[in-house]
Amino acid sequence: MNLSDSRFHRRAGLSGLYFIQGMPQGLIYFALLDWLASVGFSISDIAVVMSLASLPWTFKILIGPFVDTIKLSKMGKRKPWIFFSLLSSSLIFIISSNYISTELSPLAIGLNLFAVILFTSILDVATDGLAIDTLNQDERGISNGLMWASRTVGVSSAAVFASFTINEIGLKETFLFFGFLNFFFSLLSLIMKENKDDQLLSLKLTEKIEFSYYKETFLNLYNKSKMPIFILLMGFCLLSNIAFGMHYVSISNLFITSNNWDNSNLTEIRSIGLYAGAGAAIIGGYLSDKFNPYRIIVVSQVMIALVFLLIAIFENNISNFYIGSLFIIIISVLGSCLMSASLSLCMSLSMTAVAASQFALLMSIRHFSRIIGEWSAGLLDYNDVSLSNLYFIMFLVSFLPIIIIYRMKNFTHKT
Repeated sequence: MNLSDSRFHRRAGLSGLYFIQGMPQGLIYFALLDWLASVGFSISDIAVVMSLASLPWTFKILIGPFVDTIKLSKMGKRKPWIFFSLLSSSLIFIISSNYISTELSPLAIGLNLFAVILFTSILDVATDGLAIDTLNQDERGISNGLMWASRTVGVSSAAVFASFTINEIGLKETFLFFGFLNFFFSLLSLIMKENKDDQLLSLKLTEKIEFSYYKETFLNLYNKSKMPIFILLMGFCLLSNIAFGMHYVSISNLFITSNNWDNSNLTEIRSIGLYAGAGAAIIGGYLSDKFNPYRIIVVSQVMIALVFLLIAIFENNISNFYIGSLFIIIISVLGSCLMSASLSLCMSLSMTAVAASQFALLMSIRHFSRIIGEWSAGLLDYNDVSLSNLYFIMFLVSFLPIIIIYRMKNFTHKT
C-alpha cells in the first residue's frame, strides 16, 4: 500500500496503524484494570499500576526528535520506527508473560506494563508524524476522527478478548497471545510504503547518523514553542486530562467494589461504550472541520463535567445495570468527541519542520496531565476520600481547560 497514491490509502493505512496501537491499551487500561479491581486492588494500588503504565507516554517529547531526525532508511521516514516498535513490543509481551501473576505487587506489574507502553508510545509518535507528513490540510479533521475511531475499535475489541482470556486461561497466556499478535502486525507493516520509491524492507542506513541533528531539532522545537499561542496550547494540554486520569483509576472500584459488578461485565460495557465513542470521534472530527475545534472542545468538556457531577450525586444508583451502563457509554462518547477535536487542534498548530516533535510534546503533556489525575485520585483514596467526593472534584477540575480554550480562541481572533 502506497500512502501517497490516494486519500483512501492514506486514511486506510493510518487507521490501520491506530487500530494496532489501540490493542495493547485495551488489554492494559480496560481488561487488566477491571481484573485487578476484582482481585482486591484498591484505587491507590491501581493508581500505582496505571501511572507507571502511563509514564512512557510522557517520553514522547524525547522520542519525537529521534523520529524527526533519524530517517535514513530506504524503507522511508517513519516506517522503520513503526516496524521496530511493533517488533520490540511483541518481545516485551512475551518476556513479561513469565513475570505476570496474581502474586505480583502493584509496583512489579506497573514496571512490566511500563516496558510494553514504552514501545507502544514509539509507534504512536511515528504514526502521528506519518499522519502530519501525508495528510492534506482539508482532510485532517475527518482523518483524525477515522484514526481515533480505529484506535477505539482496537482498544474495545482487545479489551473484550483479553477479559475473556484472562478469566478463562490466565494472564500469562493472554500476554503471550498479544506478543505473537504484535509480531504478526510488525510483519504486516512491511507492506506499507510512504512513497512509491521506498523499499518494502531494508536494514541498511542511507547515510551516517549525525546526532547533532537531534540537538538542532530540540533547538528548533524550543524556538517554535515560545510562540504565545503554543504556550497556551501547552497549558490546555496540561489541564485537559486531569479529570479523566482521576476517572480512569476510579471507574473499576466504582462499579466492581462499590456496586458489585462482575469485572467481565464491566469490561464488556466499557467496550460497547468505546464502539459508540468510535462514531463520536468521526463526528467530532467532522464538526472540527466544519466549525472549529474550540467550540467542540468547550461543549464536550462542559457535558463531561455534568456527567461527573451526576455520578457524584447518584453514586449508589450505579448498581443498576442500565443506569451504570448509560453513564459509561455517555462518558466514552463525550471523551472520544473531545479527543478528536483536541487532536485536530494540536495537529493544526504543529505545522513546522519539527511537526512530529511539536505534536509529541503536546501529547506528552496530555499524558502527564493524566498521570497527575491518576496520582491525585490515588492520594485522595489513600486519605479515605469517598468516591462521590472524588467525582465531585472531577466535576470541578473539568472546567479548568475551558478557561485556557477561551483565552486561545480570543488570542487567535486578535492575531
